[in-house]
Amino acid sequence: MIRNIHNPASRLWSKDTTLWQGDEVDPGAILDRLGWLDVFGWINNHLAEIDQWVQETVASNRYQRTVVLGMGGSSLAPEVFSKLFEAAPGHPSLTVLDSTSPDMVKSVLEQGIQNTLFVIASKSGTTLETMDLYRFFYGQVGMHSNTPADQFVAITDADSWLQQHASSEKFNKTFVNPHDIGGRYSALSLFGLVPAALHGVDVFSIVKRARQFADTSKSDDPELNPALALGIDMATHATNGQDKLILSLTPALESLGAWIEQLVAESTGKEGQGILPVCEPASAPGYRGGDAFRVLISENQNLKLVGAGLDAEREWYLGDVLDIGAEFFRWEFATAIAAGYLGVNPFDEPNVTEAKKSTDRFINHGESLDKHIVTDMPHFRVEGIGISDLDSEPPDVPWSSLQPTDGGYLSVLAYLPMEDECKAALEQLRNLICQRLKAACTVGFGPRYLHSTGQLHKGGAPVGTFLQLTCDSGVDFTIPGRDYTFSDLFNAQADGDVAVLAARGLPVMRVHLKGDRLHAIQELCDAFSKSPNTLN
Repeated sequence: MIRNIHNPASRLWSKDTTLWQGDEVDPGAILDRLGWLDVFGWINNHLAEIDQWVQETVASNRYQRTVVLGMGGSSLAPEVFSKLFEAAPGHPSLTVLDSTSPDMVKSVLEQGIQNTLFVIASKSGTTLETMDLYRFFYGQVGMHSNTPADQFVAITDADSWLQQHASSEKFNKTFVNPHDIGGRYSALSLFGLVPAALHGVDVFSIVKRARQFADTSKSDDPELNPALALGIDMATHATNGQDKLILSLTPALESLGAWIEQLVAESTGKEGQGILPVCEPASAPGYRGGDAFRVLISENQNLKLVGAGLDAEREWYLGDVLDIGAEFFRWEFATAIAAGYLGVNPFDEPNVTEAKKSTDRFINHGESLDKHIVTDMPHFRVEGIGISDLDSEPPDVPWSSLQPTDGGYLSVLAYLPMEDECKAALEQLRNLICQRLKAACTVGFGPRYLHSTGQLHKGGAPVGTFLQLTCDSGVDFTIPGRDYTFSDLFNAQADGDVAVLAARGLPVMRVHLKGDRLHAIQELCDAFSKSPNTLN
């Protein structure tokens, strides 16, 4: 049964830490993460500074592209801005790199870096992936420039290693964010708005509309407070066994789904419970189980009709794209409220460090993954890691071993390049899994998901089943100051996370794709659809 909480909105706005009653809630630590509630006054005092610097940068006519190097909350909000808005005339285009895949690193290099402005975004200033990407690209820029720091901007907390380093290296610009805003609640802070402004987004209007929406969230009456109503709905459904949050999104809002997924999963997925976001196209619904709660979002009123007949419990549309800031705040507020009703602390991520430590063991201490080959097909190889009943003879693949228990889910963990063609192929696989296994299925790209749903995989209810996809890369790059390459790091992150899942007794199967990745995924879909033991 859902907790009975009096005046939840008022208590959140007053920063009453007793709203959350997790097993080890530290009131001081919570207070140190509530700056997003009153960020509007602070950010309004800095928008003019941001705008002036952006205008000077644009006027220099030096940069054609901005690349944000970050992970988790530091990168996903900029990605939303990059997908939802076209670059304004004269402004550099905006790209986000939050992958250690050598192929993704290569794609940035191939687009040219001499006219690229790199934004290093890290709250702590020590995030492994971000810092390794920075080391690499700083070295690459230094090959053709005597002043490589001119092409680098930092967004970080005060007194972090990154702030000190940016100062000593004389970066183009360093933006210091309020320390009391956590990464996944940072969309309306410097982490989201500086990249957006570089892209030419009207951040003044974004903030104004977000603040106006925030004013509607102060009532304790859910009928008058849409963010509160959403949070209560999320918690009520989860408590009643509907812990799958189906996000039905129009194509333009696909990136918003990834941002919501990170926020909700990492905030609620702990202490044996949590809400699992499942992103799917509004025009092609996949999972329709009884353990799901559906939200339909579109970017204008006309497109709202795309979702007709989906029976969404809640649906709304953005008046226009400048409402995206209000949407960020809606979900931040709702997620904090939902966590309060579930009795968990939404501002920590206690299980994320497990994968980090496991990666370190594989890349720096020579640990090897305990696995065995189940089947070696022409286009893919199947490896068992945490499944005990993989005793079939080749070429049969025991897909039934991936059948989730009632109320469970399957996650496809893709250590593949985040390319559009690959995303489309994996969406086909996800839909097939939903239909054949009659279970909710998510797709996450590694290592991105380690800073997102990875927390829920390990800290939430132990009902997940995992299919990890890996591949060989045709390229690799050394990382200055490191004893490993990007390929080494990418593979170690895959090994490290799957080892943690297996150690928790969760069923894991790895499929290594051979040759052409898209062809191999199609062959995988064909094999899965033809296998009789996938039928529920």
